[in-house]
Amino acid sequence: MTEFDYGVVENTQPIMVSGVYRSGTTFLSALLGAHSQLKASSSTIKFLRFCLGKYGDVSKEENYRRLLNDTNKRVQVRWNLSINVDKILQQLKVIPQVTYAQLYDMMMNSMLLDGQSTATRWVEKLAVQWEDIPFFLNMFPNGRVIHIYRDPRDVAASYKAMTFEPGNTFLDAAFNFRSAMENVDVMLEEFPDRLLIVKAEEISKNPVSMAKKICMFLNLDYEDSMINPSKLHTDGEDWSSNTSFGKSYKSIPDATPRWPEHLTRQEIIFIEMISQPFFARAGYESSGFIPTKSDWDKIYSYITEPFLKERFEKWLLFGLGSQGYRTDPYMHEMNIVFPERFSKKDD
Repeated sequence: MTEFDYGVVENTQPIMVSGVYRSGTTFLSALLGAHSQLKASSSTIKFLRFCLGKYGDVSKEENYRRLLNDTNKRVQVRWNLSINVDKILQQLKVIPQVTYAQLYDMMMNSMLLDGQSTATRWVEKLAVQWEDIPFFLNMFPNGRVIHIYRDPRDVAASYKAMTFEPGNTFLDAAFNFRSAMENVDVMLEEFPDRLLIVKAEEISKNPVSMAKKICMFLNLDYEDSMINPSKLHTDGEDWSSNTSFGKSYKSIPDATPRWPEHLTRQEIIFIEMISQPFFARAGYESSGFIPTKSDWDKIYSYITEPFLKERFEKWLLFGLGSQGYRTDPYMHEMNIVFPERFSKKDD
């Protein structure tokens, strides 16, 4: 098995939810999870980040056992969920050559559907991993991906209000927005019928029509439960409490912009500048701010930070955005779950 040969599972129709953090990925997953033929999880197994390619040749028993046991412990510690490892190991005994795709499908079915034979389709939300969408679609030829985007100014405002990252890291929302839009543009050419791009603000303004559009994409009949806040659900993250502002949601989140109250003039200029031309193409209206000398001085201070400076130089030299978090989410979670193996001193 080569580095990029992760296997194929054809008799399943899974769904991946993709997007930049704070863009409505958890809410979209919960909306999908409200459908009777779907069972959704949010940031649980995170196979593309934590498993794919990280356990070597998984046709070898010692490797796939390690992947299964590690993943089971992670979801237990982080979400109080579980995977029936023993049952999966029994099922694998009759498979001539185990692949990553098979393990992915079996773990998701075990965690969400108790491993039963059913027509219910599983959904996994994984933010900030859009570059790996082709791996997902190639592993599951009948799979689908929904990528959601949101005004990068509101993403930054939300991230600013809740992140543990230092300094002006929240401004990285602009580089992430740009990277996502660059990538999905290319992927739509390769997978025009298997990748759907949705706008968070449109779901808030027109939940019924957008839910129907999503169902049509997934070849499902629309169900009213999808816009009933009391029915929205995912295993893992709770959509209703996943907010940076105020109390938990009791209704579908509205599309009122929060960035005018929570971002400075210079932060707004910076985000709009980095996000263009995708910002305008997505239908977002510019603030109209034209930077003064004092604005430029303040903006320059943002890119003296090494992290944002690296992002800025990549954009300036190659016109490209960047995928990822400042703190490596893989090491962050593995340090929590396996401190004996992934101690911070080894970062």
